[in-house]
Amino acid sequence: MRSPRHAPYLLGRSPNLGGTMTVKSKHTDTAAIREESKATPMAREFRDPTTRVKVSDRDELDVWVMGEGTPIVFVHGAMTRDLLTPLIDELANKGRYQLIHYGRRGHGGRGLPGEATDIPGQARDVVTVLDALRIDRAHVAGHSIGAMITLELAMRVPHRLRSAILLEHGFFAQVRTEASKQVLKEGDVLWPQLIEMYMSGETERAATTVWDVTSGIEGSRELIEPVLPANTLALAARDLNTFLQVELAHLGSWMVDPVTVQEITTPIAWVSWADTAPLFRESGTILREWLPNTDAIEIVRAQSHYFPTLNPTETATALDEWLQTLGSSG
Repeated sequence: MRSPRHAPYLLGRSPNLGGTMTVKSKHTDTAAIREESKATPMAREFRDPTTRVKVSDRDELDVWVMGEGTPIVFVHGAMTRDLLTPLIDELANKGRYQLIHYGRRGHGGRGLPGEATDIPGQARDVVTVLDALRIDRAHVAGHSIGAMITLELAMRVPHRLRSAILLEHGFFAQVRTEASKQVLKEGDVLWPQLIEMYMSGETERAATTVWDVTSGIEGSRELIEPVLPANTLALAARDLNTFLQVELAHLGSWMVDPVTVQEITTPIAWVSWADTAPLFRESGTILREWLPNTDAIEIVRAQSHYFPTLNPTETATALDEWLQTLGSSG
């Protein structure tokens, strides 16, 4: 088994998708990640949805609910519906949360969304899920695209949130540094190649390439598949179509009004790691410029944007400790 290495895209370099580009990757020690992943066997079990919630005339979302206590809704990122299940399982072990996990529109093998919607529209889906479960207020934790949706909730419906937990996302249309802009330029080359790969029928290769470039680890499949449900790659390969045809454009066009962000009263946590990609680092800095009372949480042992999946124990402990500091206000 080859040793996984840092993958290129989020580190500012393009992956080799057929000899047109070259990669100079640095090695990373994944022993700690592998050891921690062994402690989350529950994440490998596929679970039937607890319920389904209709969010449009043509879209129904699978929803999982587990545990009792203060509700936390998890909003996953691109393509991989179950990426947050290791983190959810670890938080379940705390015994004080009701954990709600759902598949966003166009995910879980359902094909393209019946009625596609943008980032703010997907925030409304979270409210619909809360209404269906008869939950007045909840903590909401989102990863990547899911964190964008979570921030939209904090701006639009603060009365429904106990807190907003942002597990790294990018202000793609609002970053300013050359390092972040270089990442976006590399993406302009990468995504058309991925679309071509996907349309040619190499759907699983395209999906694992997305894992590599968004996790920052080359060969990330070796780490991701063992801790997620057995059908994860098959679903990701199918759901990648939703990302390429619908969500990719929304990523590039999503912007927030700094004045609106400054008016947020919901407790906000930005969760990241020390050596994160320039675009994510700058996005965290931008958020704290707009909203100085944002709490910063660093996952110390993390080596990837996929820290909720690959470092679930440390991430769960950090989130639990932060949530406990909110006390009755949360």
